[in-house]
Amino acid sequence: MRRSLLLYPIVICLLVLLSLPANIVAQSETPQDQPRTIFIPLITRTVTYPPLSSNWLERVNAYRARAGVPPVTESSELNSNCWEHARYMAENNQITHNQDPTKPFASPTGQICAQKGNVWIGWGNSWQPADAVDSWMKSIGHRIWLLYPTTPTFGFGFYTTATAKCRVNNVNWHCNGAALDVLSYFNYRADADYPGWPVRYPGIDQTDVPATQYPITLQWRYFGSTPVISSTDLRVVGGNAIPHTSTTSLPVGHKGIAVTPTVNLPANSLIEVSISGSYDGQPFTYTWQFRTGS
Repeated sequence: MRRSLLLYPIVICLLVLLSLPANIVAQSETPQDQPRTIFIPLITRTVTYPPLSSNWLERVNAYRARAGVPPVTESSELNSNCWEHARYMAENNQITHNQDPTKPFASPTGQICAQKGNVWIGWGNSWQPADAVDSWMKSIGHRIWLLYPTTPTFGFGFYTTATAKCRVNNVNWHCNGAALDVLSYFNYRADADYPGWPVRYPGIDQTDVPATQYPITLQWRYFGSTPVISSTDLRVVGGNAIPHTSTTSLPVGHKGIAVTPTVNLPANSLIEVSISGSYDGQPFTYTWQFRTGS
């Protein structure tokens, strides 16, 4: 059993906005006199992606490679903070972004990770750090932070209780907690110069996409405009359309588009997605393919 929790919108906004100069929050961009259409034709290419390692950092960077964004490094200080928060959640059997200082294992450094990270909790004897990373990748809000292209450094912690102390559904389980600090090095000032927006996931010609109702995302910079959707298409190449929903209403103020299948993606199939709309008044069409696993 497992749960994951999105970063609280109020916490995120306060953490980031308080550090911004006023002109960043209020700035607007002047539209060009003549809008130009950005048309991205069907993209296919031969890509060899790194394997999904059991090591948390290698696994995160393998996902980032699939999205075409730079790898991150780890901070030993952030790792320690997140281990303390993972311990707090597991020992107290509570998933949270805010520690109660009266509870066991609460700490000021653990609280830093609590308020700046993705969090996860699971019950059982076989959970590993990779399970937490995979869970975040299935969740739109967590995924976008994990793939944010201009963030250079993360911190991660994982903790398992020594005894089966957590009672869930009348069964005692070992408690497992995980936390990933994605905000301490959030570098929004680099966003305007980053050339790779929007970030798409699954990636072009990716071959290991889960055959589930796995969301497909396009993400733009956090302090940018909200895109407008004109049409979306999701289908098996050479086959039927796949029913889905699409939205620009993303968690915690992210700017992007999420296309979510309403049925499981068919296994071992080549899938094509096409998204048309506009961003900052400029029309676009993005079309690419990926393949599901078994």
